[in-house]
Amino acid sequence: MTEAFIYYLWKFQLFTAPLIGTKGEEITIIKPGSVNTDSGPDFFNARLKLNEEKWAGNVEMHLRSSDWYRHGHEKDAAYNNTILHVVFEHDKDVFTQDGQELTCLELRGKFSENSLNRYEYLLHNKNKIPCANHLAEFSDFDWSNWMERIMVERLEQKSAFVEELLQNTNNHWEQAFFISLAGYFGQKINKLPFQILARSIDLNILAKHKDQLFQLEALLFGQAGMLDAEPESDYQKKLKDEYSFLRKKYKLVSMPYHLWKYMRLRPAAFPDIRIAQLAQLISKQDFMFSRILEIKDMKQLEELFVSQASSFWDTHYRFRIHSSKRVKKLGKTSRMGMMINTVIPFLFVYGIMNAQQEYKDRALDLLSQLPAEKNHISKDYTALGKDAKNALESQAQIQLKQKYCDLKKCLDCAVGLSILRD
Repeated sequence: MTEAFIYYLWKFQLFTAPLIGTKGEEITIIKPGSVNTDSGPDFFNARLKLNEEKWAGNVEMHLRSSDWYRHGHEKDAAYNNTILHVVFEHDKDVFTQDGQELTCLELRGKFSENSLNRYEYLLHNKNKIPCANHLAEFSDFDWSNWMERIMVERLEQKSAFVEELLQNTNNHWEQAFFISLAGYFGQKINKLPFQILARSIDLNILAKHKDQLFQLEALLFGQAGMLDAEPESDYQKKLKDEYSFLRKKYKLVSMPYHLWKYMRLRPAAFPDIRIAQLAQLISKQDFMFSRILEIKDMKQLEELFVSQASSFWDTHYRFRIHSSKRVKKLGKTSRMGMMINTVIPFLFVYGIMNAQQEYKDRALDLLSQLPAEKNHISKDYTALGKDAKNALESQAQIQLKQKYCDLKKCLDCAVGLSILRD
C-alpha cells in the first residue's frame, strides 16, 4: 500500500458505499477536487457533503492519520482549509494549525482487494517493464492514443531546454536553433563543446561568409581552438592565416582546445569531421530555422540537412590523422536524430509560444513520418507485441520506459490503470 494508491482510489472514486467517517459522519463526495503537484494539500477545491452540510476545500491523504503530525501539517497554516483527511488506517485524531479537528475517512475495507493485489504486483515484480505479462492485452487503438499523449508530454518536457536557449539569446530563434543544432553534431560526448562553439560566434558573422565555405571553416575551426598549434598541412596553414585575419576583424575569442574529446568515439564522429560538416551545412542555408518553418514536406526537410565535409577530409579524420579516401557525409541516422532532437522540439515550442497549433501538429506529423528508432527500449516493447510504427512511437516508448516504467508510476499510466480496473 502506498499513498499513490490512495490518490488513485480517491481520484477515480473506487470505493464501496456508504462512506462513513471515523466519528460516524455520513460522507458524500460531490467533487473529488484537482490533484496538487506542488506543496500543500493533495487535492484542491473538493466539494463534499458531511452529514447534511456542504463543504468546499482541500483533501489530504496519508497511509496513517498520525502521518499528519509526522509531516508537520499541524504547524502549517496552508492546511487550515483541509476539509477531509483520507487514510488507509486511522490511528489518531488530528487537528489543523488553527485548532479544528479533521473529519477522517478510513479506506481499509472500502475498496477492491483485487485492485490492490494487482497494484502490488506491478510495484514489486522484477520485469524491466512492470506490466510485461499484461501488455499484449492492451488494445492497439488505446496504445496508439497513449503513445501520442506520451509524445506530447515528452515534447513539453523538452521545451524547457528550448525556452532556456531563447532566454539566453534574447529570443533570437535562429541563434538558439543554431546552438541546439551544433550541440547535436557533438552527440553526447561533445555536445557541450559544440554548444560553446556555437555561442562563441554571432550567427550574423557566419551569414556574412555563407558563400565562402573556406572562410566558414576558418571561423569554426579557429573558434574551436583547433588552429592554435603549428600547422602540418598547407590546408591547415591557410585556415590559420584566414582565421587570424577574421579574428582581428570581428574581435573573436577562441575556446580552449582541451574541451574536445576523442575517447570512445568512432573516427567518423571526431569533432574535426563534425565541424567541417557543420560548416558545409551553414554554407547552404544561413538562417535555417526560418526555412524550416516554411517546409511541410518531409523529403524537403531531410534534404536541408544533407552535408559532407570538404575534400581535405576525404583523406583525414583529424588534421594530423590520415584515413583511406572516403567522403565524410553526414549519415541518414544522424540527420534523423537532428530532426527528432532539434527540429521537432523547436517547431513544437514555436507553436506554443506563438499560440499556433499548426506548428505543434506539424511537429507530431513529422515524427509520424520518420522511421522508428532501433534501440534496447524499442526492442523490449517489440518483444511484448508493441512494435513502434514510426519515430513518434519509438520516442514515446523512451518516455514511457524512463518516466513511468522505471519509476513504477503505473497509476499514472493508461496501461497500468487498465490492468487495475479489469
